[in-house]
Amino acid sequence: MLFEPYEDELNYIAKIHKYNSKDYTIIRLTDTMLNKGIIDANVFVRDVLKKYGVFDFSTLNNGEKELIKVQFIGKRASFEAKMSCYKAKTRGDERFWVYGKEFRGQVKSGHLIYITVAPETYKVIIINLSVERIDEIRLSTVFGADKINESLTRLVPGIKQIASQGYHLNFKGAGKIAPKDAGDTLEALLGIKTNNQKSADFEGVIELKSKISKTLDTLFTLRPQFDGTPIADFEPNDRSRVSAFARYYGYESDKHPDMCSLYITIGSEYAPQNNQGFYLEVNENDRTVEIRKIENSGSHKAGYWNFDDLENELHLKHPATLWVKAESRMNGNIGEFKYVEAELTRSPQFMTFISLIKSGEVTYDWRGYTTKDGKYSGKNHGNAWRVKKKQRNKLFGSSEIIDLL
Repeated sequence: MLFEPYEDELNYIAKIHKYNSKDYTIIRLTDTMLNKGIIDANVFVRDVLKKYGVFDFSTLNNGEKELIKVQFIGKRASFEAKMSCYKAKTRGDERFWVYGKEFRGQVKSGHLIYITVAPETYKVIIINLSVERIDEIRLSTVFGADKINESLTRLVPGIKQIASQGYHLNFKGAGKIAPKDAGDTLEALLGIKTNNQKSADFEGVIELKSKISKTLDTLFTLRPQFDGTPIADFEPNDRSRVSAFARYYGYESDKHPDMCSLYITIGSEYAPQNNQGFYLEVNENDRTVEIRKIENSGSHKAGYWNFDDLENELHLKHPATLWVKAESRMNGNIGEFKYVEAELTRSPQFMTFISLIKSGEVTYDWRGYTTKDGKYSGKNHGNAWRVKKKQRNKLFGSSEIIDLL
């Protein structure tokens, strides 16, 4: 189950994430949870506890439980308690509960609780997002200094100076403006080398994104896996399977004659966004996101990503992201860019990423072509996960406008 924060709760999460860089999850409490003393340990709760070495539910047998330390942090009450992690005796459902009258006294039905792990003690931290907020001094004491803000003090002055200078020549030189040119030019002006590194562009903590078009925002590139799919049977060499995918499922196009082209956007089953019969499906049991291909009366798995790989890539690429809006014009045969607005986002929420895949607002673009047979030869333009700009702020726990003027 995915829990949608209200606007004031989102603002509180944004404040917390100035200081907490660790993963988190949220749970909306219900009467049933409080009356029975039972909360389902969904995949996101289990992931947070396991990732940071706090507890692994898979080590339990049915009927077994283990107690772990938890710290509740509030404005008027902070205390330590015990959290029971257990599997039900019959079906083995994973569950948890926080013991003690103090916890029950701080939460009510409808409250949204935030669950994360302390930076060094590897103790669970719970914050009630629906009541009085903790001030930033207390948050910095609990989670440490705002490292992203420290990097911003070095990055933003440079971007402001660039913005104040008006239009800048396209770094690549003469020719038609390409979608990536605004970003490449900004990085060149800042003295940042353009490369394909997996970590964030600036000091490893701030990703820079700049564009002029109204296209979707690119999040990251990550190729799918193909074990157990028709592509694995078609192409035994795993390194060639991305090209094989275009050859196996591609179509002929006038733009690339005598080639197999595949230029599609893949969305959810109810918003597939392509005419080739592909859609994305979240398989929570297997902890994967699958590319499904409709065929005859059913569908088959054509590729997939593991949750862990997607989450790692999302957090590695976007600890914080500065989205810089640019305006463009042609000056003779060379393009020029002016940088006019900036927005900082941080702390992407993986459970929201999965939710947006289900709703069709996060999609996967396949962009490339290859030869029809023999040696693979063609071009892959960087298949990427992308999000609609209007939904971007849902994905990130924190968002703020940076004034460039």
